[in-house]
Amino acid sequence: MEFLKNMTSRKAVVPVAGVVAGLLIGFLLPSGWIFVEQGGPSDRAGHMADPDVQYACPMFCVIMDQMPEDRRCPVCGMDLTVVSGKSTLNPQERRMVGLEVSTISRAPLSRTIRVVGEVDYDETRLTRITTRMAGWLQKVWADTTWMSVKKGQKLAAIYSPELYAAQQEYLIGLRASRKHGESSAGLLEAAERRLELLGIGEQEIAELRRTQTVQESVVLRSPRDGLIVERQALEGAAVKKGAVLYTVADLSHVWVQAEVFERDLVWILEGQDVRLELQNHLADIEGRVAFIDPVINRHTRTARIRIEVPNPAGADGSRLLRVGQRVDAWIDSRMNADGRPVRPGAEPEGDPLTVPRSAVLSTGRRTVVYLLFTESMGQRDYELDPKALPETVFYQMVPLRLGPLGRRAGGGMDEDLYPVLGLVLTPDEREKLQLKDITKGIAIVTKGNLLLDSQAQLSGKPSLLFPEGSRGSSADPHAGH
Repeated sequence: MEFLKNMTSRKAVVPVAGVVAGLLIGFLLPSGWIFVEQGGPSDRAGHMADPDVQYACPMFCVIMDQMPEDRRCPVCGMDLTVVSGKSTLNPQERRMVGLEVSTISRAPLSRTIRVVGEVDYDETRLTRITTRMAGWLQKVWADTTWMSVKKGQKLAAIYSPELYAAQQEYLIGLRASRKHGESSAGLLEAAERRLELLGIGEQEIAELRRTQTVQESVVLRSPRDGLIVERQALEGAAVKKGAVLYTVADLSHVWVQAEVFERDLVWILEGQDVRLELQNHLADIEGRVAFIDPVINRHTRTARIRIEVPNPAGADGSRLLRVGQRVDAWIDSRMNADGRPVRPGAEPEGDPLTVPRSAVLSTGRRTVVYLLFTESMGQRDYELDPKALPETVFYQMVPLRLGPLGRRAGGGMDEDLYPVLGLVLTPDEREKLQLKDITKGIAIVTKGNLLLDSQAQLSGKPSLLFPEGSRGSSADPHAGH
């Protein structure tokens, strides 16, 4: 008996707890939004007492205009829930969904592309020092790779029978010129030209003219300031005509080779400024896009761009950028009013209309936003003050065509904005919504829009996933369950 009494008392507690919980939910939820009071004579008769009230299955199986006799879903048997069909929001409902509102506005917008690049030699500042005659290296002064050299500095001395004979011819022409004057000037010029073609510099020719003594070897000098990045010169070694002895690179300017994905190439233009970020240095370096490859790599779907960058020297004389080093490159492209990039050096053709990133709901193929408006005498007003909304506002889903995500020029990374390129509506739909085009000042939902879309879907109205409304949709309501 004691056991039966305990069971009886426990059974009594469960309904009481359910009633209390139900009362609390009823007091907390606002009436008229999502859930409304069920019951009433008209419900039992199977007719709607309010034309703006519908009946929905919690599993989204059906949305009905009339309540069936058993008050259950004809598909899954669950109890139907009464929902409001009105697309309005009062202050209490706005607080419940955490509604935040902004306005469509014009703003300077830029698109930032980040790529990873690798430092390379500037090919226009590479010099290869080759022999123009066969011979032997008698002396090598630049005997190590990565040695820094100055323009005119001695690199190596080469002996060559061909060069020896050319010096003899020059001295013969010099003596004849001094003896016979203008009549022998052509012979001297030809001999001097031959020495130049053999790679003999003005300094060596002047020394030969002064001493009038044939030198057994001739000095090869560096043609520019730079760094010896390749060395084949060894003292005493025999060299053939055309052999490369040194490669000297001027590292005061370098290239950064970077790969850009195919979809981002439209935002990369020759002449654009580039900001390079170095992990081992506090300061950034500015560069410029000098060339974009005309072909795309079939395997990586990228194209290579060349960035020209000055390479300043540090206090110890070493260059800031090293060949082979990886750097982060940031390329900013300002947008025109039509969402296209501004040509380098040109002024933007107006700022685009923008909407915040948080205001956009997208499936990847379809993009919508929710607008707020008031209605009076059949006329809609979409230009509302977000800080002073009226007591009751309507909300309306509108599909938009947006450009690529950008950020406010000069702003922080948290100011992500989309450029608005137009409405995706037919002329009849625009007339029905009284919305000819998107303009500055239209009120737009930036937070709580997902809940509004869920309410629209629950009440069978057009939503993100169901453009024509969820009633009559051929989609499987139980997919994923």
